[in-house]
Amino acid sequence: MHRLKSGNPITGPIFATSVRSAECPNGTPLSLHNVVNRQILPTLDRCSHCGLSEGIPHLKAKECPGYERDQRIPEWQGFHAARRGLGSNLYRLGVHELVIQKILRHSNVSTTTSYYIKSTASDVTEAMQKFAENLEGQKHRDSDGTSKQDSGATPELVN
Repeated sequence: MHRLKSGNPITGPIFATSVRSAECPNGTPLSLHNVVNRQILPTLDRCSHCGLSEGIPHLKAKECPGYERDQRIPEWQGFHAARRGLGSNLYRLGVHELVIQKILRHSNVSTTTSYYIKSTASDVTEAMQKFAENLEGQKHRDSDGTSKQDSGATPELVN
């Protein structure tokens, strides 16, 4: 959709400015520094009282007692953190590692799994709770499918 909205260019930057020149008819590459300052930071730096971004919009608000950053909104940590967050959240939603690799444009899936998919403490806790529920719901069986004698091991004794 982005490519079609951009006039379906064959060459040039994927995300370009609207300024066109003879060398780059599709525009110059978009400055990520400008994207951070014009789009990302104003979205994240919101007042906890009025919800407006810091700066001129907030200064024009007469009913707000004063700017105080909303601590519920995370602070910007950079594009690498954004990519790592995207990879981790996609994985948490059940997206396969190979698909995440393609989205992040990595040449090797091991880069994706090693550096861009991170687990959180809540992920680990939830996984162990599922494991415990699975153990409680199963009958203990030997590899041949017959019932196994109780070993006396309890979850408290297992390290």
